[in-house]
Amino acid sequence: MDITGPAGTLVARFDAASKPGRGHAVLCHPHPLYGGTLHDGVLDCLAQVLLAHGVDCLRFNFRGAGGSAGRHDNGRGEVEDLQAAIAWLRSEHDVAHLWLGGYSFGASVVWQTLARIPEPERILLVAPPVGVMAFPERNLSCPVDVFMGDEDEFADVDALAAWRGVRSHLIAGANHFFLGQADTLRRRIEQAIS
Repeated sequence: MDITGPAGTLVARFDAASKPGRGHAVLCHPHPLYGGTLHDGVLDCLAQVLLAHGVDCLRFNFRGAGGSAGRHDNGRGEVEDLQAAIAWLRSEHDVAHLWLGGYSFGASVVWQTLARIPEPERILLVAPPVGVMAFPERNLSCPVDVFMGDEDEFADVDALAAWRGVRSHLIAGANHFFLGQADTLRRRIEQAIS
């Protein structure tokens, strides 16, 4: 399916939970210049957990990634892409509870977008590149869960520890890609949202 974005068509995928009713999530993929698309395995892990717990999921490719129109814009235009995806979701579905989730670069885009939209119901960030990309402090009332490996080569675990207002879920032995740790990541997300 396609969504009309500010730079052209965004390739997207919407999955309905088998027993919906808990909310609707928009999920953002990792860095497109390094192969990130809506089909990323870690993002799929997040989507599958949410779907199993009654949260419908919309995934989409940022501009210039996986068939979406436009060119990569270093996070600036990608914020507009996320806003367009949220607007599409609200126009097509009765969204009472909006969840936002992102993996790596996608987590950064989610965090930047929060300055431009009403606060969502819940935020799930997987391996946000804290200490590498800007994550300005935000005064949020919604739950923010961060899942990160303690061997993440693209994030600063100490910077995460100093990040106020989030619930950190540190996974021992996991790197940025959660190689060999997908089941552990799945369990930790399930525990956080149950």
